[in-house]
Parts: sequence; C-alpha cells; structure tokens
Amino acid sequence: MNFVFIMTDTQSRDMVGAYGMGEVVNTPHLDAFAASGTRFDRAYTTCPLCTPARSAMFSGTHPSVNGAWCNNVPPYGTIPLMGTIFSEAGYRTAYTGKWHLDGSGYFGDGEAGGGFEPEWWYDGKRYAEDVGPEVFERYRTGQVLERENIWGHRVANRAIDFLKQAGDDPFVLVVSFDEPHGPYTPPPEFADAVDPEQIPMRPNFGASLEGKPGLQQIHQRQNWKEGQDWESYRDRLKRLYVDNAYIDREIGRVLAAVEAYHPEETTILYTSDHGDMQGSHGLSSKGPMMYEEITNVPLIIRTPEHEQGQVSSSLASHVDLLPTMLELAKLPCPESLQGISLCPVLTDPAASARERALLGFTRFAINHDDWGELYPIRCMTDGRYKLSINLHDSDELYDLEEDPYEMTNLIDEEQGSVVRDRLHDALLEELDRIRDPFRSYLWGDRSWRSVRTPFYFGGERRNPPRGFPFQPVGIEADGTIDRKPFGSES
Repeated sequence: MNFVFIMTDTQSRDMVGAYGMGEVVNTPHLDAFAASGTRFDRAYTTCPLCTPARSAMFSGTHPSVNGAWCNNVPPYGTIPLMGTIFSEAGYRTAYTGKWHLDGSGYFGDGEAGGGFEPEWWYDGKRYAEDVGPEVFERYRTGQVLERENIWGHRVANRAIDFLKQAGDDPFVLVVSFDEPHGPYTPPPEFADAVDPEQIPMRPNFGASLEGKPGLQQIHQRQNWKEGQDWESYRDRLKRLYVDNAYIDREIGRVLAAVEAYHPEETTILYTSDHGDMQGSHGLSSKGPMMYEEITNVPLIIRTPEHEQGQVSSSLASHVDLLPTMLELAKLPCPESLQGISLCPVLTDPAASARERALLGFTRFAINHDDWGELYPIRCMTDGRYKLSINLHDSDELYDLEEDPYEMTNLIDEEQGSVVRDRLHDALLEELDRIRDPFRSYLWGDRSWRSVRTPFYFGGERRNPPRGFPFQPVGIEADGTIDRKPFGSES
C-alpha cells in the first residue's frame, strides 16, 4: 500500500465545492476526488493554527502533548513523525512543500525533517533558493507571477517527478501546498476564476459578540471597520477564493499523476490544517476561537478497496489520520498515538469512529505578540454540541443543530446544563488520558460548575503510554531495552 497525503493551508471546509458551494468556489478536481472516495463532513483540526495542526497530523498526538503547541515551536525530538514511522517499516518517504514544523520562520530552514528523504524536500527556503531572491520577493509580497515560478506549481512538479520514479517499493508522499493561504499569487489567467458576487454571505457575518468571551470582543473591535458591509468585504475575499481555485488545478495534476503511475495500490488522503473566519462574528483569520469556520476542515480519503462516493457524518480528527494509515498498511498502532483509525467508516460510512473530538489552543506564536498572547482553550464536541473552556475568560456552549452558526452562547442556560456537564466531564477525562501538560484543576473549576479542587500532594501519577517498537522505552528491571523491529509481534 502506497500513500499520497495532500494538504492545503487555510482552506475552510466550505471552500471545496463538494461540501455544498458547487461552482461558486471552482474546485472541480477536489469535487471529482470527493466523488471517488469517502468525504467526511465532520472532520476537525486539533488546533486552528498552522504548526499545532500539522504536528497532530504527522505525529498522531495532540499539539499540547507533542510539544508544538504554537507556531515556531517544533515537536519534541522524542516524538516520531510520519516519515520516521514509515521509513522504519521499509517505506520510502518523500515530502514536498510547506513544513512549518522545524521551529524556524514561516518558510522553514531548508533541512529535511520528520524522517523524510532530503532529496525531495522542498520547503519555503528551498523554493526561495531555487527561484532566486527577485522572484521570491515577488512571491512573498503577493505580486503576480507566471505559473512556473509559483511555489504551489513547483511543489506539484516535484510530487509528479517522485511518482514517476517511485518504482515498486511502498512509499509515503506528502504534498503540502501553502495555498490558499496568503500571499495570494495565482497566475494571471485565474484572475476571473471566481465571481465575488456569487460568494454567499454567512448569516453570522459581522454578528454581535454579546455574551461571548472578552478576547473575541477585543478582536472584533480591533479588526472590524465601522459600517463594514458584505459587498466590500467579499471583494477582499476574492484573492483567497481565486487562489483556492488555482491550487485545485495543481492538486488535480497530482491526482492525475497517481492515476497514471500508481492507480491500483495507492491510498490518497486530503485535508487542510484549518480554515479562515472570513468575517464570521466580525472576526478574521484564525486563532483563539473554536468556531466551525476554522475548526471543521475538509477531509477526503480514497483507498483502492473501499467504495466510491461515500459520505460520512462520523466525527473525525487530524489525530486519526496516522492510525488510519497504519491500519491500511497493516502496521501496528501503539497506544501512544491518541487518535482512532477511520477504517471502519471507510468500510461503512454509516459507522461512527469516535463519539467526541478534542480541540485546543494555547498561544499563536512563540516569537511575537502581535497576534495575541497566552490564551489556553480546550474544546470538546460530540458533533451536535460544542463546549469551549477558555481558561482565562468566559466559556462557550453551542448547539450546532439548532444554531449552526454559533450565534447563541448557552453556557449559563439551564436547558443546556445536562449536555454541558457531560461534555465537561469528557473533556477533563480526555485531558488526563492524553497527559495534556497544561492540565490543571482550573479546567474543572468554572463559574458554572466546579468538579475539581486544587491540591499539591495526592494526585495520580500518569506514566507515558507505550510507543513504537523502535523507540527506546528505558531500562527495564532486568536491564534490557526493548527495541523490537517495527511490525514484529510484541
């Protein structure tokens, strides 16, 4: 079994036509791909921020646990990532495109990471060195570029080149596009790929934040222009949607190459790290909020053995992707991974893989304060209800069935108290289970409910779970160190 893992950056679920916006967003290749695989309608990022979200995909663990809990902070060196895991199992591993997991600047340090082969590595620094300073400056500042010089085009080229020469050895190929994240440099021929007048205004566009957390109200005051109207705002969104239409074509080239060179033995996974608020609730970009616009991400998986055109309403999380790949590859999944395999849903889209999904946020970036400061959030959703504990602020509860645009905060309402408390218990239990290093009695001591009290001595010891066989587990009582080959019986 081969794997091609395709990901985008800042692509909200509704920016893929298969999720309901059809020709408005102009994504024919992703729409066709959705029709050939299983589309997950309720897939969630672990954190609506680049580095943390990516750390969960490639480690199978939550960002707070793997160490990459904000931008410009890499995962711990003791956490194996996808390239290392599959190379230990005899796979070739190639990565082309945005990485954002090395702890350096946005474009990376040019060094292959995650256990992936250096030959195919093509992060932002390698792209900059490849095209030269003049072209890179034009790219970085959002100027018009010819297609052959755009990062996304060159990322797709390298992916196609790898597929051409991969041979019969099993492989994992990751194709990571920076688009449709800014700086928005689609080729000139895409200037009219999207008509902004067709982009529908969401009912929560510019909505009041009365009864919502204080930080969101500050965000809105600082970013929302008085008298802002949809017509002027959607013209600003046009660049995002045009870049979205463009990168669909590059994804289509990669999908065509899989069909041409490895059609019968390759599983393809596609997702995005997070979405964009696009003016919903008067908020922009992404960050310390758990709204659907930035947390409910596109996810489509196609395997050689499962039926085409399936749609699932099962909850799914980015931490589930690595366990799913391991099961498809018939490799063991250690208890240290915190996700659940989605294979039962691929077999039966009516099945449910998980009852709840955990999300979180801690800080935007380690090296600047111009996007907020420490603001810990832990959020639990069961698919209908969503509870967000904003540790330094007021909390939130939404009924996604009755209030899909999350306009009314039910946190203090009596009618939601039963489900609120149930999600609260589940959230606290999950923080304990995953050994979230930010766990504290404060998550359980809220104005609306108190179920945890402070202590110093007397808490429970939570030792680390068993990892992959190739990871040292320390010296045992008999003085041995367990290093069984990956895939061998324990």
